[in-house]
Amino acid sequence: MKSKKLFKILKSKGFRNIQLDNIIESKYVLKRSGGNFRQFLFSFYDQNLKDWSLVPDLSVSSAVKFIKNKIKKKTKWFYTGDVYRKQNKNYKSPIINQTGFEIFASNNNVEDDKEIIRTSLEIFKETNFKKAELNISNIEIFFSLVDRLSLALRWKDRIKRHFCRVTYLNELLKKLSTKSHINPALVEKDKKIAEKLRKQNPNTIYSGRILKDILARFDMKNYKEPRLNTDKKNVEIIKDYLKISCSIENAPKILNNFFKKNKLNLFVSNDYFPVNRNNLKNIKIKFSTNINRSVEYYSGMVFNITVNKNRKKNILLTGGRYDGLLKNLGNKKKISAVGAALDMSLL
Repeated sequence: MKSKKLFKILKSKGFRNIQLDNIIESKYVLKRSGGNFRQFLFSFYDQNLKDWSLVPDLSVSSAVKFIKNKIKKKTKWFYTGDVYRKQNKNYKSPIINQTGFEIFASNNNVEDDKEIIRTSLEIFKETNFKKAELNISNIEIFFSLVDRLSLALRWKDRIKRHFCRVTYLNELLKKLSTKSHINPALVEKDKKIAEKLRKQNPNTIYSGRILKDILARFDMKNYKEPRLNTDKKNVEIIKDYLKISCSIENAPKILNNFFKKNKLNLFVSNDYFPVNRNNLKNIKIKFSTNINRSVEYYSGMVFNITVNKNRKKNILLTGGRYDGLLKNLGNKKKISAVGAALDMSLL
């Protein structure tokens, strides 16, 4: 598929071609990743000691451009460029060439989600691949599920916050279900120490933290929101949810049965997903709870289109909704955003 054909498709959908910078202030990347992305950055300091990085993510660069231009109306952009990430098992090459397209500041999220997926499918049809699999999910379902579990609030927040860190989340769930890291003897010892500390000035500072804050967190963990005997069951529910994979037609029924079985008071309507039936030739459409988890800023609908190349499954197109990204990058208000990126190296 040539770039001219790709650009023609995007322009016909109303997307305007823009140019993005090759470098970005590192703070923008670290803001949206909590520092977790630092290990993959190619970064440097300029003569004024400002921290810069080669662009590791075009969506972040595009969002920063949208904020700096102070745009207030619905905007549809597309762009092509390289992103730079240090190699690991996910990033086999330090340079990845992508074409991205996005919709900002729209008032109709449902239609925007559908448009991004329709455009992605039209792009796929113009490639040389004969078959594909479209996988769809929505992170909001997972967050709602976690909110309805009988877990301590601090654990709900941790699980949702680290959803994108698969290995770390698995470690959290293991701790939560087994409590193997808790030594009862040490807990009782800490309680006695806490009682002695309560007699001191609450504004005393220990290792940079105020004593009253330390004791408040200690009380929260041990008295106000202690770990429950039901935590193991809650972990099983989370793990079982993340195994769900089925045809898009069956997704609402399977999800609703799962919610009913676990008494979660959740319901998914038949028209909840941007695609609700498999009526496309040579494209299998599935619902999968366990996709696009490595991207920190996704907050709603997510999807990818996979193809087989050299007997391996590859992600050709990936995307989703990230309504919180622009505010996280410094914008005063929350702005809706949805988009997708095409891996040009597979064409």
